[in-house]
Amino acid sequence: MTFANHLTTVLACDGVQMTAIADRDGIQVESWGGRHGEVDEIVAEYSTFLREVASANRELQLGELEQVVVAAERRVAILTLITKDYFLLTVLTRDGNAGKARYASRLAAFRMRGDFL
Repeated sequence: MTFANHLTTVLACDGVQMTAIADRDGIQVESWGGRHGEVDEIVAEYSTFLREVASANRELQLGELEQVVVAAERRVAILTLITKDYFLLTVLTRDGNAGKARYASRLAAFRMRGDFL
Protein backbone atom coordinates (compact mmCIF):
# COMPACT_ATOMS: atom_id res chain seq x y z
CA MET A 1 0.00 0.00 0.00
CA THR A 2 1.35 3.44 -0.92
CA PHE A 3 1.55 6.43 1.40
CA ALA A 4 -1.18 8.14 -0.65
CA ASN A 5 -3.49 5.20 0.04
CA HIS A 6 -2.89 5.57 3.78
CA LEU A 7 -3.69 9.28 3.56
CA THR A 8 -6.96 8.99 1.61
CA THR A 9 -9.10 9.68 4.68
CA VAL A 10 -6.89 12.59 5.76
CA LEU A 11 -7.03 14.23 2.34
CA ALA A 12 -10.81 13.77 2.24
CA CYS A 13 -11.38 15.80 5.43
CA ASP A 14 -13.08 19.16 4.94
CA GLY A 15 -10.60 22.00 4.58
CA VAL A 16 -7.39 19.97 4.14
CA GLN A 17 -5.09 21.93 1.85
CA MET A 18 -1.88 19.93 2.09
CA THR A 19 -0.18 17.01 3.78
CA ALA A 20 3.43 15.96 3.93
CA ILE A 21 5.50 13.17 5.38
CA ALA A 22 8.89 14.37 6.56
CA ASP A 23 11.72 13.53 8.91
CA ARG A 24 12.62 15.59 11.95
CA ASP A 25 15.30 17.42 9.95
CA GLY A 26 12.62 18.77 7.60
CA ILE A 27 13.42 16.52 4.66
CA GLN A 28 10.23 15.54 2.88
CA VAL A 29 9.46 11.95 1.95
CA GLU A 30 6.30 12.90 0.02
CA SER A 31 3.75 15.72 -0.07
CA TRP A 32 0.30 16.40 -1.51
CA GLY A 33 -1.28 19.77 -2.25
CA GLY A 34 -0.02 23.25 -1.49
CA ARG A 35 1.63 25.78 -3.76
CA HIS A 36 5.14 25.24 -5.10
CA GLY A 37 7.63 25.83 -2.29
CA GLU A 38 4.93 26.38 0.33
CA VAL A 39 5.07 22.83 1.66
CA ASP A 40 8.88 22.97 1.87
CA GLU A 41 8.74 26.13 3.95
CA ILE A 42 6.05 24.87 6.32
CA VAL A 43 7.79 21.51 6.81
CA ALA A 44 11.12 23.20 7.52
CA GLU A 45 9.64 25.56 10.11
CA TYR A 46 7.49 22.98 11.85
CA SER A 47 10.25 20.36 11.98
CA THR A 48 12.29 22.80 14.09
CA PHE A 49 9.22 23.55 16.23
CA LEU A 50 8.55 19.82 16.65
CA ARG A 51 12.10 19.17 17.91
CA GLU A 52 11.71 21.92 20.51
CA VAL A 53 8.31 20.68 21.70
CA ALA A 54 9.57 17.08 21.91
CA SER A 55 12.57 18.25 23.94
CA ALA A 56 10.36 20.18 26.36
CA ASN A 57 8.07 17.17 26.63
CA ARG A 58 11.01 14.95 27.61
CA GLU A 59 12.30 17.46 30.18
CA LEU A 60 8.86 17.74 31.75
CA GLN A 61 8.53 13.93 31.72
CA LEU A 62 5.14 14.08 29.98
CA GLY A 63 5.79 10.95 27.93
CA GLU A 64 6.45 10.50 24.24
CA LEU A 65 5.02 13.19 22.00
CA GLU A 66 2.25 11.90 19.71
CA GLN A 67 0.56 14.93 18.14
CA VAL A 68 0.65 18.73 18.18
CA VAL A 69 -2.10 21.01 16.90
CA VAL A 70 -1.38 24.64 16.08
CA ALA A 71 -4.56 26.65 15.49
CA ALA A 72 -3.81 30.03 13.96
CA GLU A 73 -5.99 32.78 12.56
CA ARG A 74 -6.04 31.42 8.99
CA ARG A 75 -4.98 27.78 9.19
CA VAL A 76 -4.63 24.80 11.46
CA ALA A 77 -1.48 22.66 11.37
CA ILE A 78 -1.56 19.13 12.75
CA LEU A 79 1.77 17.40 13.36
CA THR A 80 1.43 13.68 14.04
CA LEU A 81 4.44 11.53 14.81
CA ILE A 82 4.71 8.36 12.73
CA THR A 83 7.87 7.26 14.53
CA LYS A 84 10.35 9.20 16.64
CA ASP A 85 12.08 10.25 13.40
CA TYR A 86 9.18 10.88 10.98
CA PHE A 87 6.00 12.92 11.15
CA LEU A 88 2.88 13.65 9.16
CA LEU A 89 1.97 17.31 8.65
CA THR A 90 -1.62 18.17 7.79
CA VAL A 91 -2.62 21.77 7.07
CA LEU A 92 -6.22 22.82 6.74
CA THR A 93 -8.28 25.97 6.59
CA ARG A 94 -9.52 27.45 9.84
CA ASP A 95 -13.11 26.52 8.99
CA GLY A 96 -12.19 22.93 8.05
CA ASN A 97 -12.94 19.92 10.19
CA ALA A 98 -9.84 19.89 12.42
CA GLY A 99 -11.20 17.20 14.75
CA LYS A 100 -11.78 14.75 11.94
CA ALA A 101 -8.42 15.62 10.33
CA ARG A 102 -6.68 15.10 13.67
CA TYR A 103 -8.27 11.67 14.11
CA ALA A 104 -7.60 10.66 10.48
CA SER A 105 -3.96 11.77 10.85
CA ARG A 106 -3.50 9.59 13.94
CA LEU A 107 -4.94 6.56 12.12
CA ALA A 108 -2.81 7.16 9.04
CA ALA A 109 0.35 7.56 11.13
CA PHE A 110 -0.40 4.32 12.96
CA ARG A 111 -0.94 2.46 9.67
CA MET A 112 2.28 3.81 8.16
CA ARG A 113 4.45 3.17 11.21
CA GLY A 114 5.59 -0.26 9.99
CA ASP A 115 6.87 1.27 6.74
CA PHE A 116 9.26 3.49 8.72
CA LEU A 117 10.65 1.01 11.24
